[in-house]
Amino acid sequence: MVHRLKALTRAVIAVTLLAWAAPAARAQTAPFDPATRPDFREPVVLASKDGVLEVRLTARQGEARLDTVAKPVTNFLLLDYELIRGTASDGRKSAKNLYPAPTLQVFPGERLVVHFENGLSGLTIRDYYSPQYIGKGTTVPLYPEQLTASPLNLHTHGLHVSPKGNADNVMLHIPDGQSNTYTYDIPRNMPQGAYWYHSHLHTLTAAQVYYGMVGLLAIGRTDGNLPLVTEKRIPIRNMLLQYNFVHDRAGGLAQLNNPYWPQFVSTITPPKGDELANGTYRPLLTPVNFADSGKGTKYATIWYAGPLSIDNHRGHMQYIPSNLQSFTASAGRSDKDVPANPSLPDHQRDVQFTVNGQFQPVIKSKAGQTEIWVLANVSDIAYMNVRLTETATGRHPPIAIVGQDGNPYPAVHHPPIDNGTRLLIPPASRFAIAVTIPAEGELILEMAELGGGARTIIAPGVLYTNDGTENPPAVLGTLSVLPSAISYADGFFVFPTQVLARAVASQGPGVTTAFAEGQPLRAYTSFVDLSDATPDVKRKILISGGFLNDLVTKSDAKAFVYAFDGAAFPNMPLIQARLNSVEEWTFINNNNDEHPIHVHVNDFQVTAYFDPTTGLRTGPDRFGIDNANVPPPLMKSDETVIQPGLLSMRTRFDDYIGLFVMHCHRLNHEDNGLMALVNVIPAVSSYAVVVRGSTGTATTVRIHDGNGDRLLATVTPFAGHRGEVSVAMGDLDGDGVLDLVVGAGKGHAPEVVAYSGKARDGKAAFAIELARFQAFAPDARGGVSVAAAQIDGTTSDNIVVGSGPGQPSEVKVFGTGLPRTGTAPPLFASFAPHAGDSSGVSLATGFVDFSTGRNSIVTAPGPGSVAEVKVFVFPLLKPMGGASPSGPLQPQTSATLKPFGDDYRSGVSLATGWLAGTLGGAKRIVVGQLGEAGTVKVYSSGSALDGGPSMYLHNPQHHAHAADFREIASFTPFNGKAGTRVATTSTTEGAHLLVSGASAQGNAGIAKYDFQRADDSATTLRAVRLGDVTAVAGSQPATLGGD
Repeated sequence: MVHRLKALTRAVIAVTLLAWAAPAARAQTAPFDPATRPDFREPVVLASKDGVLEVRLTARQGEARLDTVAKPVTNFLLLDYELIRGTASDGRKSAKNLYPAPTLQVFPGERLVVHFENGLSGLTIRDYYSPQYIGKGTTVPLYPEQLTASPLNLHTHGLHVSPKGNADNVMLHIPDGQSNTYTYDIPRNMPQGAYWYHSHLHTLTAAQVYYGMVGLLAIGRTDGNLPLVTEKRIPIRNMLLQYNFVHDRAGGLAQLNNPYWPQFVSTITPPKGDELANGTYRPLLTPVNFADSGKGTKYATIWYAGPLSIDNHRGHMQYIPSNLQSFTASAGRSDKDVPANPSLPDHQRDVQFTVNGQFQPVIKSKAGQTEIWVLANVSDIAYMNVRLTETATGRHPPIAIVGQDGNPYPAVHHPPIDNGTRLLIPPASRFAIAVTIPAEGELILEMAELGGGARTIIAPGVLYTNDGTENPPAVLGTLSVLPSAISYADGFFVFPTQVLARAVASQGPGVTTAFAEGQPLRAYTSFVDLSDATPDVKRKILISGGFLNDLVTKSDAKAFVYAFDGAAFPNMPLIQARLNSVEEWTFINNNNDEHPIHVHVNDFQVTAYFDPTTGLRTGPDRFGIDNANVPPPLMKSDETVIQPGLLSMRTRFDDYIGLFVMHCHRLNHEDNGLMALVNVIPAVSSYAVVVRGSTGTATTVRIHDGNGDRLLATVTPFAGHRGEVSVAMGDLDGDGVLDLVVGAGKGHAPEVVAYSGKARDGKAAFAIELARFQAFAPDARGGVSVAAAQIDGTTSDNIVVGSGPGQPSEVKVFGTGLPRTGTAPPLFASFAPHAGDSSGVSLATGFVDFSTGRNSIVTAPGPGSVAEVKVFVFPLLKPMGGASPSGPLQPQTSATLKPFGDDYRSGVSLATGWLAGTLGGAKRIVVGQLGEAGTVKVYSSGSALDGGPSMYLHNPQHHAHAADFREIASFTPFNGKAGTRVATTSTTEGAHLLVSGASAQGNAGIAKYDFQRADDSATTLRAVRLGDVTAVAGSQPATLGGD
């Protein structure tokens, strides 16, 4: 049955493609007429074959053919494809300059492999600029710096796949000339539906999405595999909704323009005298190619000059086509007035909203035929408030929604606006709707007039006239837009009215199928109603905005920050949820804009929605989505909040542990800080304590639950061995449960054993061996150190082993494929962290900085050598073209530090963890002295302690440079006796620190610490002892291993 449904789906796609192939062929010989609206078509579909779709996507500067411009439009950023394994709907194995990018289609249970190449070098797009903020005390340049090269990465929006390794890991930073191979194993229980993919490089996401690097990701059938659609063979049409701005399209220009450009030129210094009138005032607020337009061409935009304030509304009307704006010159200069020209043919508008890159395409169908239209808003920030209109009757049929964000609805649902006749599609949302083609006239999909008492929008304006020189004269005045031209206002931007597509009955008759409100749909959905569940954790998240970065000048318009809980990414509080837990998040919006919130990896249920500006209150919804709109607050004219907008959502973190993000999908907001780290941790944060053996008793390892410190299990890793061992926790088999790794100590063969943390097959947790092997030659009996983290790009954790004393310094990273016990896993990589040293290697692993988006390996030499801590990372990138670097795989060194100076040689214990996670940033590195006073120091690569964040002051090309670690805490926990051992254990807000040392009672005590900031101005933390965990026999600190 599954194979038959797949075949049916591909047959439907093939028929759809044949429907538009003929008109496309005729267009090659017929004269180009931009007034002729094209027949509807869909992007090329690359589909899986034998359960796999493998494709190479290469990002490049390119040109796209738009059906309203006679020649190819330049300055797009597009994705070329090369099909490696799979089928193409048009039969081609490769193609370039596709807009939108190809649709990728795989089914649940299949694999998608994307070799993602960054060819964004040698860029010549003047208004593709660096978003970096300008630091305090520095003059803001008149124009933003052009990017001639650009990093990127890839996000599969809406997929329920692992965020680890080379799956949906949006932390990755792929510089130009490099590539990364992403592998997505689509779960068998993934709902069929419409998802999408796009670049997700923080600070550049909006620009890269706008410039064209987006495509549809179809999991099976995009209607949600509805049984009624299968039974009635209802046609499915996929519509990617975008917009483009081509300045002077009517005059024949063919260059994609960045609509944000006038917002971010610097007019801090107002014009003097007649500088505007004679065209010598700089900066110009015109499009970068204004001089290429014809003499006499006019361009108007909102004007603001002087110190920045809430009165700066530049950009407010950037999505309204110029012909729908009126300019009235000041001082009664009516000769300079430019009235709106709504009679200008739509195809000549400079701002156009498109369907699959087409402008107002014509859908030819059968009279009375019911179809499924999948509407996907893949724009960077545009809201699309759509309505259906039957032209023969003027009727606006209610919109029958059958699915959203890839998930089929349990039952047909109408939107809550205008009696179900209007559907607001926020950026990133996808809706599957059922429509029926009328027998007479057209069915129009349109962004219709907003109505509801909307008022004319008026703002200060400036009008430029191209006089054929480099100094176009300008005049000040006012810009206005009538309510009839406005389809939506999102709190700042306003969006135009426009017809998106027309459907006509060119054949007949078709089959009409009812989709009535409340009608059960009986499709598989992943939705689980949590409205009556008791959340394990409730979080309130405040949304605000302002010039909140204390490292930058407030004269840079680009530096307006959007923040969760008062801090920009990555400095907002860490959201750390436990696997299988239910959490409720309530967003409280005090910023004037609306915010479509997208959560990666996991769908959620909206349980409450309240828009104080309209009084609309809904919830709980009876369906699951991945993108929901937080409404604006009710505000006074000075932006004082009268009542915030509210959105509450609930989700159960069912499937994956790992690090991902939640953010606003108005992507200019995400780029400017409105993004948060979400780290899903195992249901139990277990940690290990080593109890050294004595006469007749072997060394044992106790495993405790970090939440309450109860004993979970005790294991004896090496029979007869009474000496020290090393321990670590990690998810080695990808089941979301922490497993135990133990490395043998001095006097024993260099053996490593791993135990499953999951109870199964009638055996308790930590009773089943996952692996047992010798990591080094049998005569290397100085002991080994162990750690575990995802290093090799898969989605399970690797076992990492460091050499012991007496052996050359070496770290081995073993592959995640665990063979039978007694056989070593395949070696992924090995390297010498401290060349020339043989004192042993101390180890820790973790996500300690944002330089590459990967976990790092933290090392230090053993006692006898200077305690120099080094941080290593394997970026796992390859040069474009697929060539691998020559020689063994080696990591990059991202940082080095000497926590205790050049003279300390007594060895250190290492750990990483999200200590003080409410301050954001990456995990901290913890270093404890094995000797002397036993001082513990904590290092951070950046957090709210440092202000900023400083990352926004850098060109995105430089984000992958080495990390800068700073000491943020130092304390001596055990009165300076016999050194310390350290580990961390995770909580729902970050991590606690475990420290073992010699207690006053003469045994090894273990204490738990939290870290706090003395006040909001403090740049360091103080350790707060939460209590003693346990004590073990022995006069030396107990070895610890945390998560």
